[in-house]
Amino acid sequence: MSVLTDPFPKSVTVNGTECPVAFDFRTILKCYEIQSGKTELSQGELLKILLLFYRKQKIFSEEHVEKMFWFFSCGREKETKRFPRKIAGVNDKQPFDFEKDAELIYAGFVQQYGIDLQTENMHWWKFMILLENLGSDTRLNRVIEYRTIDTANRNLSKQEREFYRAMQRYYGLDVKAHQHVSERVKQIEAALMRGEDVSSLLE
Repeated sequence: MSVLTDPFPKSVTVNGTECPVAFDFRTILKCYEIQSGKTELSQGELLKILLLFYRKQKIFSEEHVEKMFWFFSCGREKETKRFPRKIAGVNDKQPFDFEKDAELIYAGFVQQYGIDLQTENMHWWKFMILLENLGSDTRLNRVIEYRTIDTANRNLSKQEREFYRAMQRYYGLDVKAHQHVSERVKQIEAALMRGEDVSSLLE
């Protein structure tokens, strides 16, 4: 489907039957909270997610589960091609987390779109499209860049590698607590957020 010509789905078809679903972003985020950090869901956790997602369904089949996760992925087919991450200068680290980055996501929507997520009732697919297209001037986008930049990239200077490694230690999602960041690194980050030239700070 194309988001330019087709409406966002508010139901899924399972075994030939149309099933209404909870399509708003808050409900889907609650589903993500249940599975957060888990490599495998228990039967109880999966049932809880299914009951949140399917508004009128009480008995579920394997296809209900498949269609639910299809909806969570915004209907996108699994990629058959691998993104050239090394060429693009990015790593394999997780770019963002809905729970840990909640305030950055909220602020980004207000800054770029003028949307208050506290009062907005938004379809999950619309939410994800807007989230993934937040501009470079938002703090979330900058933090994602810190997390995903490949610090082994030969195009980076020694000072730049030092800076990005410090930022990854500070903002990394696998770090339990923010570690100390030098005053110079803080100055560089502040300058980047203001769109200023940081060449002198990197010397």
